[in-house]
Amino acid sequence: MTVVSSAFKNKRRLPPCRAACPAEVNVQGYMALLQQGKFKESVELIRKSMPFPAICGRVCFSPCQDACSRKNIDQPVGIRYLKRLAADIEREQGRIKPDAVPKTHNEKVAIIGAGPAGLSTAYELAKLGYPVTVFERMPEPGGMMRYGIPDYRLQKYVVANEIAYIQDLGVEIKTGVEFGKDIEIDTLRNEGYKAIFIANGTQLSTKLGVPGEDLEGVFPAVEFLRDVSLGKTVDVGEKVAVIGGGNSAIDAACTSLRFGAKEVTVLYRRSRNEMPALPHEVEAAEKEGVKICFLVAPKQIIGEEGRVKLIECLRMKLGEPDASGRRRPVPIQRTEHTYGVDTVIPAIGQMPETSCLPSILLDERARAISVDQLTLETKIPGIFAGGDVVTRPASVIEAVGAGKRAAVSIDRYLNGANLRTGREEEIEETTWVKDWEKITRKSERYTAPHIDIGRQKVSFEKADELLTKIKAVATFEARRCLECGLCTECLGGEELCEADKAVVDETLCIGCNVCAIVCPFEAVKKNETGVAQVNEDLCKGCGTCSASCPERAIGMQRFTDSLILTNVAATLGEPT
Repeated sequence: MTVVSSAFKNKRRLPPCRAACPAEVNVQGYMALLQQGKFKESVELIRKSMPFPAICGRVCFSPCQDACSRKNIDQPVGIRYLKRLAADIEREQGRIKPDAVPKTHNEKVAIIGAGPAGLSTAYELAKLGYPVTVFERMPEPGGMMRYGIPDYRLQKYVVANEIAYIQDLGVEIKTGVEFGKDIEIDTLRNEGYKAIFIANGTQLSTKLGVPGEDLEGVFPAVEFLRDVSLGKTVDVGEKVAVIGGGNSAIDAACTSLRFGAKEVTVLYRRSRNEMPALPHEVEAAEKEGVKICFLVAPKQIIGEEGRVKLIECLRMKLGEPDASGRRRPVPIQRTEHTYGVDTVIPAIGQMPETSCLPSILLDERARAISVDQLTLETKIPGIFAGGDVVTRPASVIEAVGAGKRAAVSIDRYLNGANLRTGREEEIEETTWVKDWEKITRKSERYTAPHIDIGRQKVSFEKADELLTKIKAVATFEARRCLECGLCTECLGGEELCEADKAVVDETLCIGCNVCAIVCPFEAVKKNETGVAQVNEDLCKGCGTCSASCPERAIGMQRFTDSLILTNVAATLGEPT
């Protein structure tokens, strides 16, 4: 075994995809498993980091793909698609039931809110052996995953299946229980709960602040999508205007079409480049017939006999960037114009319902819960908070990341440990090649089809044939991964596995210098002819250069089959 230098030990060198993920999902690891056709094992590895592979495979904003090094050669690996596909295959072939985790701790933990942050915290604590109870106001758990994202994007059976896995771990979920009414902090403490995590999300819509928004026919997006999820009939009429540019706006627009609207227009005050909605969702909405008017903001909503008839807007121009980093929209005077509408759906933001929260927990403006950003502890010891109720509306994966941090803090709190020690570590992202202009051969990305496994109306024979083809597509896509980090689970460890030394095939080397840049031991340099050369005395056999070379010009015997897969197997608790 080779001991890593202390300078290397003190930093976690994560591949870009994993470093960008708020939950630090081991992308490189499950790509290696998918390359071998090990779909169930890949899902199990994902669940080491978070409990929602199928959900995030559908609705995550995929910062991992944005960071993927492969984009510098052609296009990012379809990480989100592969996550969804693997989880769907696992579900249809029989979801793996988690091993029962014995309750090794007596301290009970209460979670307020069964959304992604609350459920992730419960999931992590249950794996540690804590008795956890989640309290949820709505009839079913899931939070915005169930009540804020329409069925066409995230099916309810997918949410139910993922939550069932959490319940199989022993997490108790009590629905129809409202915090501030049925339960309070004092009552929970009297019932023996030693720590409380508040994650009740953002259930209220932000007001437009224009005349007429209280007219009949104005449906805030949060309430509109919630009513749809609850099975209520909503009459949107023939013409709908949606105000906003986020995912909720696009969801409301597409849902309106499905409810019979003939004309749906999204009014957004900035340009397309500033839209926070996922680009592929915007493109899909436009293909469905949703019209998007950019640089337009509402001035007033005009009614007739108490109901919406027109919406008057001003045209905008973009000024200097604001706090969000986006250019600020500036009204252009005397550009008023109107749209005839039957329904207006404001979707400009969401707010926490703070009336049920003790004032001591709130920030200076009483608009969110104030917490220590590292530990998520509130001003009351033993009370933690995270997710949208702290950050305002974010994303599922960011809520999962908050839930994981909260679980660490709660575990430390209950064990009397310091909540901060060792958590402010420096995370160094593994960078890849800088001189992209030197890579001249650009291959086209294979576009994998988006198919919902198990929901195709075909015969068993056809379904089996379809599944075989899809698995082949997924394996092909997974092989596009450059594996540009170190071995999947050796990061930051005391030692690296032994392997053969790196060997360069000079006929394949294009002199891009990737290997020299990523090598943590400075063992690879270009020689006078521009070809990579390995210093065997410095080479530790970690395989980083071999995994990162876009031309596979550096060979590392046993690297792909032994180093990566051995470490992945170890994380799954399998013999290697």
